Amino acid sequence: MNTSKQINIMIILVFAAIIASAAYTIWDPHRAADAKDVQLQKTVDRGAYLFAQNCRTCHGDMGEGGAKGNRLSLAPPLNRPDLQGRKALGDATVDKAAMDQAYKLVFNTVTCGRVGKAMPTWGDSQGGPLNPEQIKDLAVFVTQGTSWDVAAEDALHFANSNNLTLTKPLDSSSTEVFISNIAPLGKDTYIKVVKPSESTDPSKGELMLISDITDANKAAGSVTVERPQGNTTAAAHDAGDMVLIEPPIVDPAKAAITQPACGQQLPVVQPTSAGPAGTPTAAPTPAANAQHLALVGENIQFDTSTLTANAANPIVIDFNNKDDGVEHNVHVFKGTDASGESVGQTDIAAGPTTQALDLGTLAPGTYYYHCDVHPDAMTGTLTVQ
Repeated sequence: MNTSKQINIMIILVFAAIIASAAYTIWDPHRAADAKDVQLQKTVDRGAYLFAQNCRTCHGDMGEGGAKGNRLSLAPPLNRPDLQGRKALGDATVDKAAMDQAYKLVFNTVTCGRVGKAMPTWGDSQGGPLNPEQIKDLAVFVTQGTSWDVAAEDALHFANSNNLTLTKPLDSSSTEVFISNIAPLGKDTYIKVVKPSESTDPSKGELMLISDITDANKAAGSVTVERPQGNTTAAAHDAGDMVLIEPPIVDPAKAAITQPACGQQLPVVQPTSAGPAGTPTAAPTPAANAQHLALVGENIQFDTSTLTANAANPIVIDFNNKDDGVEHNVHVFKGTDASGESVGQTDIAAGPTTQALDLGTLAPGTYYYHCDVHPDAMTGTLTVQ
């Protein structure tokens, strides 16, 4: 091969390399973006499975809230726009800072629980069953808010693990239900009868409570039920409809967590005239030397973003929610944002209403507060000197 041909081949190879490099440069950002999206979806899917496995018992199969989902009535809905950095569900605009703040709130809440409330600690650092990576998956799932249907499918997987069906049609008043296999069932078990086509919709179907399984039931392959349960309606059902084993409806009176985690303090217990010393009261009286800090919620804003107190006396925040029909609360964290330890919070309640948040004595430092329902719009800093 002569020198001229060698030079021409080298030129062609150089140009081919340049074109390939340019093509890779153009394609690589898209490849990286696609890989990031795939990784995010995998994280969300893991979070959906963990939610169905651990959280639906209280918050409902699709995060619709305990009251709506026939679970723990105190459990708030989690499929909320404020937890997704949005002004309304379905809003295409996401406030990244608000979503980041919501992520910290969810991560902290799952890790630490809420002493005095019905939310237990889930973080293994506090004696719970979930490690930080699992809690991260859950927090990403909740704040993305894009895969509640996946959580519903995972919930169906758990509820339908025994593949139970009706073996006979059921009218709207009968209390004897014939089921393909009664062996997995027991007294006080909740079941839901639902059409296969509606099985992933938590608003569909009829919830029933098994009140007895007699010898006659066992011989007939049936159970005796009380119906309907929760907010469902008694209806006729067809043979072949699915029979799902559902989590129980949790009694709110028995749900309060008394084991503190992450430095939280137990609510103050005071004696009452109605019982022996140590009987808890619904609203303990603040100490006589407490310093009262006024905080107003109105037009989805706090009237002040700065509160100041001293470390010598107990601190009480007197919160006045003036927004008629709008739910607010005040939640205080140690540090400069919601990733810190929870110090105390009022109940989420619709206005107009007033609540006193007794924080006790606090060490000097900075404490962040916000409304859990509107964490992007209602924030502030409490400085303890």
